[in-house]
Order: sequence, then structure tokens, then C-alpha cells
Amino acid sequence: MTPTPTGCLLSEFQELSDPRDPRGVRHPFAGLLGVIFLGLLSRQCDFASIARWARRHWNVLKPAFGLTRAYAPHETTYSRTAARFSLDQFRTALTRWLARMMTTQPLVAAVDGKTSKQADDVDGDPIHVLNVFAHGVNVCLADWVVGDGKDTEPEVLKAHLDELFAAWPSLRILTGDAIFCQRPLAQAIIEAERDYVLVVKDNQPDLHETIRTAFADATVESANAQMREKSEGRSRSGGSGATRQQPITLGRR
Repeated sequence: MTPTPTGCLLSEFQELSDPRDPRGVRHPFAGLLGVIFLGLLSRQCDFASIARWARRHWNVLKPAFGLTRAYAPHETTYSRTAARFSLDQFRTALTRWLARMMTTQPLVAAVDGKTSKQADDVDGDPIHVLNVFAHGVNVCLADWVVGDGKDTEPEVLKAHLDELFAAWPSLRILTGDAIFCQRPLAQAIIEAERDYVLVVKDNQPDLHETIRTAFADATVESANAQMREKSEGRSRSGGSGATRQQPITLGRR
């Protein structure tokens, strides 16, 4: 088999544990996982569709994924493989690869709650998740199940901030609607040396009025002056303290 380039996604899949019994194995685990993943990205939403799609494109898929058999696998081969592999290992491998691909530009991600239309919990109810989506690169950076209602979304985000920023070093700014405009969450983002843009509505009248007053006389020139001051503070030794915490984001003091 042709050696896999180190920087490609398939090389990450080759590091995953193969959950299959080695007896009777015909196809490389990483190759099968790659076909399933690409099939899903191509809007083949079940294993029968993936199998048909793979047969149509087998001449291209076979060499690309290091597969050696003359014919594409049956749908049960894909389903049995997918039923056993470690989802945590897969997510870690995919995140690691994507993070390397996106180190050249700072990321801005929107945080929002979403209710899944394709997955139910053990009681048959749709699963509600907190989604972190980077619109600039069209990538979902993370999602976590929200089990206690929409009101707990800020607590779920705060609990996962460390792992989110560790997985995505280039993630610099989080945006969110009014439910995330809470002092403990904002402070946690600042302490992680990131920035935020949060919506403030009339449900926080004092904060809303303070911001309106603070920005009443703001101009493009005054905003540019603050950004220059911020940059100069960063260039000085120890200049990443209070000066760094003066962005044009909302909800900061």
C-alpha cells in the first residue's frame, strides 16, 4: 500500500484502534472509516446509500483510501465497523487534523443551542445540544448535550471552555445571544485570554443602559485609538493585562 502522507486525515484514522476481530478482516479499518466519513459528507445518510455510492465511485475511492479489494464492501460491513469504533477517538482525530489545517487564521465561532432532528435520547425525545460553529470556515468545532433545558447552556459552555480552547488554539472570539451574557462566563473567557461578543437585551436593563451610555459618543476614530492603545500595550513587557481587556466587545468593564 502506498504510504499515507503525514498531514492527511487518513493518517489520523490509521492511529485509531481497530475494534474488529482480526479473523476474516478484508478491508483496512482506516479506509472503511474514510469511506463512511466521505459518504456522509456527500449526503449519503444511511449505510445502504453509502454502499451504493461507494460502488459507483470505487475506482476513485479504492486507491485514495488504501483499499485493495476489487469490489466495494456490502452495507453490513460499513454498519458493523461503525457500530464498534470509538467515537471519542474519532472526534479527537478529526479535531486534531482540522486544528492543524486552520492554524493560519484566527477563528471566530458562534455558540448556540440546537435541537437535533436525526438523533433521539433513550426516551425518544430529540437531543438538545450546544453547538460551537465557525462560520468563516464552515466547521462545527464542538457540540455538547444539554440535558437540563436551554437555560443551562451557559453553564455547559463554561464547563467545556478549557477543552474547547485547548483543542482549537486559533479560536480567538466567541459570539452568543443574550442567554450567554453572564458575568461568570464572560470572566472565564477573559481569563482564557480570549474575547467575546455577546448580545445584551432589555432583560438586563442596567447593563443595557450602561452600554448605550458608553457608546453614545463613540466614533470610528475613537475605536481606532483604543485598538492602537491595545496593540501598544501588547508590545510592551507585561502589556497583556488590563490593556488587553479593552476590546470593542460587549459586556466587559
